Amino acid sequence: MNDNDPIVARRLSRRAFVQGTAMAGFAAFLAACTGTRSSAAPSTAASATPSEAAAASASAAASAAPSSTPTPKVVTGPLQFANWPGYIDQATEADKNTGVLPAGSSKTLVDFEKKYSVKVNYVEKIDDNQTFYETIRPALATGLPTGWDMIVLTDWLAAKVITKGWAERIEPENVPNCVKNLRDALRNQAWDPNNDFHYPWQSGMTGIGCNTKTLTANKIAIPTKLSDLWSMPSDKVTFLTESRDTFGLGLLKLGIDPNPATVTDADLQKVADDIQPLVDKGLRFIGNEYIQDFAAKKVWAAFVWSGDLANSGSEDDKFIFPEEGTMIWTDNMLIPKGAVNKYTAELMMDYVYDPVVAAQIADYVNYVTPVKGADTAIKAIDPGAESNPLIFPPADVVAKAHNFQFLSDELEVKMNALFAKLSGN
Repeated sequence: MNDNDPIVARRLSRRAFVQGTAMAGFAAFLAACTGTRSSAAPSTAASATPSEAAAASASAAASAAPSSTPTPKVVTGPLQFANWPGYIDQATEADKNTGVLPAGSSKTLVDFEKKYSVKVNYVEKIDDNQTFYETIRPALATGLPTGWDMIVLTDWLAAKVITKGWAERIEPENVPNCVKNLRDALRNQAWDPNNDFHYPWQSGMTGIGCNTKTLTANKIAIPTKLSDLWSMPSDKVTFLTESRDTFGLGLLKLGIDPNPATVTDADLQKVADDIQPLVDKGLRFIGNEYIQDFAAKKVWAAFVWSGDLANSGSEDDKFIFPEEGTMIWTDNMLIPKGAVNKYTAELMMDYVYDPVVAAQIADYVNYVTPVKGADTAIKAIDPGAESNPLIFPPADVVAKAHNFQFLSDELEVKMNALFAKLSGN
């Protein structure tokens, strides 16, 4: 691996960047993640059914009002926490050998349980936004608890849930670390300007993942461009069920700027027409399950999220920044309406916004932390981590990063229809 190699190994080589370059790119990356430069938050009724749309404005207004009955400050549990796979620090075999933690456990969760004497039921439940959303939407729409106290949703869906009035208000006095340590670039979102209902978990990128050993064995060049995946055996390639990622990268592949303000229905149709021949030859659409597919060698290359292969893949599984650019996004913590253990969820939010805790999470998961001070703490626990472009995206990566999150209602309807036809759903 040389200084210009786009491939990021599971344990990244520690390359020396020019002083300050990584941090400059880091700040610009977070600013771009907000999507506020060129796109607006969804309307109140975005993708809502007629009955949901009718109630949305009233629900949102009620949720935005100051709480008349503050949450009792009593720790209750177990905390029901739904998150994505590979998205929190895990003990390694080396940790197991020291006897500090059993392999597979999380220091963050173990320490939180000890501090507050409460059990956390942490479940890697979310493989893609829409599928998980459909499991909780019926309860939210009818005013029933979802069974979860804390969930992690990508910005476009977090905005939708909040706009519908389906998230609990976060009491600022219960999350002082969040209030103090949220990075400025992630504040003032149009859909939750005062962070009344959400705090970011991590930010990341969508690009190419591949198994270099398998590709080499089959005499296939390691991809550097999105278009390279079109020339591989389609039944060994997967794209994402997150249609914003798949269509966003598809637009980049065709040389179309994936700016929600300028993309047209015709542009989306071009992407669908370009992908259809791959589907006909066996291309599949999946969520986070691609981690298992890489392990089983069922997939050789795929659209993937930036940190997954670095923290969950084998040493031959690599993340590649495509020459055309990446998609960027932020995943956010929310407390769904009716959560039984709301105060405990607020304590968890506050706990992971301690810079040291945030650093141990980010250094393991290889995503971009939203927490002020965590960058310094990461370098303390992992010398040389500043040269990890997954945690500290450099300026050249940020320059080609695109936010395709907040679409107009009309554009979303078109994209969903095209994707449903492609995927057979």
